[in-house]
Amino acid sequence: ICRNPHKHWVFCLLAAGLQSCGTDKQKNTAENEAEAPAQEAEAPKTEEGIVAGAQAPDFSYKTINGKDVSLKTFEGKYVVLDFWGIWCKWCVKGIPEMKKYYDQYKEKMEIVSIDHGDEMDKLMPFIQENDMNWTHIMNDAKGNTDLCKLYQVQGFPTKVLIDPQGKIVEVYVGEVPEFYQKLDELLK
Repeated sequence: ICRNPHKHWVFCLLAAGLQSCGTDKQKNTAENEAEAPAQEAEAPKTEEGIVAGAQAPDFSYKTINGKDVSLKTFEGKYVVLDFWGIWCKWCVKGIPEMKKYYDQYKEKMEIVSIDHGDEMDKLMPFIQENDMNWTHIMNDAKGNTDLCKLYQVQGFPTKVLIDPQGKIVEVYVGEVPEFYQKLDELLK
C-alpha cells in the first residue's frame, strides 16, 4: 500500500470499511479494484506488531519546517501519529475534529501528522489554510524510514495513539468516533 500512493482507493477501502474517499480524478469502482495487486493490501509484519500494549517504534525525521523530531521528542505526553493525505476525503473530513481536540488537549498531547503521497507545494498551503498548528512530517523514501511500513499502516486515515511512556494505546483505521472517545477518556 505505502509503495503506491496513487492507488489511494485501496487505502480508503480498507480504512473506511468499503466507504469511498477517492478524489474527483479517481473514483472507487469495481474496475479499479480488479486492477489492484493482492500484495499491495498486505502490511509488513514485525515480531511484536503495532498493537495495543506494544512499544511504539521510535523514528527520527525532519518536520516540513526543517526541525528534527523523533517520537522521544514528545516523551511525557500522549502522541497521536496521524497517517493521512490531502488526496483522502475521509482524512480531510476529520480535520475539524482533530483541530478541536488538539486545541482542547494540546497541553497533554501532541499530534504528529504524517503525510503520504502529497507534494510539498500543495501540502504547505493546505496546512496553513486549515490552521493545522501541530507537527507535520512528509513520509518519503528518500533516505528516511518509511513510516507507513514501520507502523504497518493498512488504510488512510490511520491514527496511532501512544501513551506518555511510548506504549501504543490503540490503532484506529478510518475516521472513527472511538478515537475521539478514547482521547476524552484519557485526557479529561
